[in-house]
Amino acid sequence: MPHQKSLAAVNLGRRRMLQGATALAAVSILPFSSQAFAQQAGSIADFTTVSQFLTGRSGLSTAFAQALWAAFTKTDAEFPTKISTLAKFISDNHSTASGLAAQLSADASAKSIAGLPQAILSGWYLGVVGNGADAICVTYTEALANQNVADVLRPPSYSFGSYGTWAAKPV
Repeated sequence: MPHQKSLAAVNLGRRRMLQGATALAAVSILPFSSQAFAQQAGSIADFTTVSQFLTGRSGLSTAFAQALWAAFTKTDAEFPTKISTLAKFISDNHSTASGLAAQLSADASAKSIAGLPQAILSGWYLGVVGNGADAICVTYTEALANQNVADVLRPPSYSFGSYGTWAAKPV
């Protein structure tokens, strides 16, 4: 029995270390300069507005939005311009979230932003920005896909069953 208690302590310590490393990684991609943040505030507002439009949610996390913004701008230097262009496109064309992809693909002048809604939704729902070796994991537990199933799956995972069923030894 003493071995099981020490193993549990090691697992808890490892879990805390991984949580701390994840939090540190997320904080490291946030902009540190308040002046830089103030200069980007208009574009972050556009990003938040577009995100609310695409997700259909008005109460998106500000911290998560800022972390996504930082990751998007790190992977694409033109992201602030693209998000402003997308916000203007949505407004000018009286777009709906469900019809936006079709409108963007039909408009030749919107070619540079046609994939942006999908990228933004992937960021919000999966917590990851980019692909392959350039992908940046912004969050796991705060990702909307995990928030949507949080009432059934705790901790967020793809395991089926009630919380803790994985802890009991099989019969």
